Amino acid sequence: MVMTQEQMEERRRQVAVFDGDVDRARSGYHVGEGWHAILDDLVREFAKIDDLGFLSAHEKWGGLRVSYLYPGDRSDDVEAIVKRASHRAQETCWYCGQPGKLKQERWWRVRCDEHWSPK
Repeated sequence: MVMTQEQMEERRRQVAVFDGDVDRARSGYHVGEGWHAILDDLVREFAKIDDLGFLSAHEKWGGLRVSYLYPGDRSDDVEAIVKRASHRAQETCWYCGQPGKLKQERWWRVRCDEHWSPK
């Protein structure tokens, strides 16, 4: 079955979290436990802006990537929230949430000393 553009947009609106419900949003967290508190804060901040819906988050090259729905005119505010979360993630261990640094083992990932095992 092929979905139309309108059907895809409606489906995205159905799964987006607009109300700050972090329990529902967590199904879209495709990152380590250490970054969950960062994303919980982001989801709560998103809820303060009308029509801003969190979709998902993942890690790429050691950095945080966030997907959201927003048709409004406060793009600068939204980008500031995402930038703050991304900056926090660059200093937070992906595994445990302790202070960390971006390091490469097999993959680039932010790790604390405990979760860093050099080759």
